[in-house]
Amino acid sequence: MPYVVIKTWFPSNKAKEIAKIYIEERKKYPFDRSLGKEVVTAVSSDENGIITMGIIDVKEGKLEETLTRDNNILVMYLNIEGYKRKQEVWSTAVEALAFIGMKEPE
Repeated sequence: MPYVVIKTWFPSNKAKEIAKIYIEERKKYPFDRSLGKEVVTAVSSDENGIITMGIIDVKEGKLEETLTRDNNILVMYLNIEGYKRKQEVWSTAVEALAFIGMKEPE
């Protein structure tokens, strides 16, 4: 099962504006457990501002639906100056081994 990893970056002075949209987002798009499991939503900061990372463990056959849902959420943040986002699809190490025709060691 793939993982969808969503990273965002935004200036510290936009934190309250982002937080308000995040609360609205969670009401409008509560997590749909039929898509998978929310592994974590984490927040950190550095000299450039705030960084968030969300990881979703996506159920088999639900990747496209998960990515569509996430893109709908992205639209809510597009007017925030300095907001940046990256969406990635990751595989587990076992899946990556299978892609090259190998198995996990026993």
